[in-house]
Amino acid sequence: MTDNKLVSVIVPIYNGAKYIDRCVNNLLNQTYKNLEIILINDGSTDETFDRLKELCKTYSNINVINKKNSGVSDTRNLGVKMAKGEYVYFFDVDDDLETDTIKDNMELIGDEEVDILYFGFWYHILSENRIKETCIKSDFSGNETAFFNEAFLDLMSEEILNAPWNKLYRRDFLIWNRIEFDTNLSIYEDILFNLKALDVARLIKVNHKAYYHYMIQADGTALTKFHNNNYDSVKKIHKAAIKYISHNGGNEEAINRYNDLFIEQVASYIKQIANKEDLKGNAKNKLIKEIINDKYFVNVINSMDNLKKRKVLLRLFSNHNMVFALKAMYKLTNK
Repeated sequence: MTDNKLVSVIVPIYNGAKYIDRCVNNLLNQTYKNLEIILINDGSTDETFDRLKELCKTYSNINVINKKNSGVSDTRNLGVKMAKGEYVYFFDVDDDLETDTIKDNMELIGDEEVDILYFGFWYHILSENRIKETCIKSDFSGNETAFFNEAFLDLMSEEILNAPWNKLYRRDFLIWNRIEFDTNLSIYEDILFNLKALDVARLIKVNHKAYYHYMIQADGTALTKFHNNNYDSVKKIHKAAIKYISHNGGNEEAINRYNDLFIEQVASYIKQIANKEDLKGNAKNKLIKEIINDKYFVNVINSMDNLKKRKVLLRLFSNHNMVFALKAMYKLTNK
C-alpha cells in the first residue's frame, strides 16, 4: 500500500514527560509512514517541553507546539487548525497503539471521502490488572441513514462513540462543519464533540477490530474528579444525542437509552455533591436545587417508565424539592 494520504496525529501533553518516549515510539513504529506527528505542550510544569524539543531536532516529521495551559479541548482544537493532513488522529500520551492501526484503517478509507472511521479498543483497568476488549458486532460502510439503522445502537452500547482516540476524522469535514471541542467544559467534552460530528457525517465506516489500548489510571481520572460544570456537560450531551436521533427519524430504544444515561449521570453528580467533604451545606443545597428545579431535567425524568428503585426515589424527592432527602440517600448509600 502506498501512503498517499497524509495523516496528522495530534497529541496534547500536560506534565507527561514520563510517557513521551513510549508515546513517540508508538507513533514512529506505525507501519503507515506518511504521518505528521504534532506534539502540543499545554503549559507543562515538568520536563515535558525539554524532551519535546530534543525529539523535534531528531525527527523531521515531528512538530512541537508550546503554549500556555488552556486545557485539552483548546489544545486539540489548535492541533486541528495546525494540521496539514487529509485525516487527523487524536492520541493520548499515556496510552498505547497497535503498530498497524493507521495502515489498516487508512486502507479501509481508501480513495473515498470518509468523514469518520471508528475502530475498537481495549480497556486496561490498571488498578485491577484487568483488560476488557470492546465487542463491535460487524464492520460497516455507508451513509448516515444506514449507520443509524444498522450500527448506531451497537456502537453506543460498546462506548465506541465517545472518545476521540479510536477514530480517524477527515480534517476538511471538521473544519467546514466547525466541529470543535467545547472549551467551556472540563468533562465529557469528547463525547459532545463526537455527537456533533456524527450528526453531520455523511460517509461513515466501522472497523470491528481493536487497536487502541486505553489505560485507565487508578485514581485522578476525569470521571473521579469533581467538576462544577458536570450537569451542564451531561445536559449538552443529552441534547446533542436527541438532536441526532431526531434528525434520523427517531428511535424509541435510542431515546430511552440516552434518557436513562442522562439520569444516571445526573444521579452520579448529585452523589458527588452529597459526599464532597469540602463543600458546605448551603453550597450543596444550591447545586442540587439548580439541577432538580431545571425544567429540562424534570421533563426527562418524568417521561421515563420502569425506573429502578433509587431513580424512582430521585424522581420523587426531586419533584417535591426534598434536597435533604436526596443528600441523605446518596450519603447513606454512597454507591
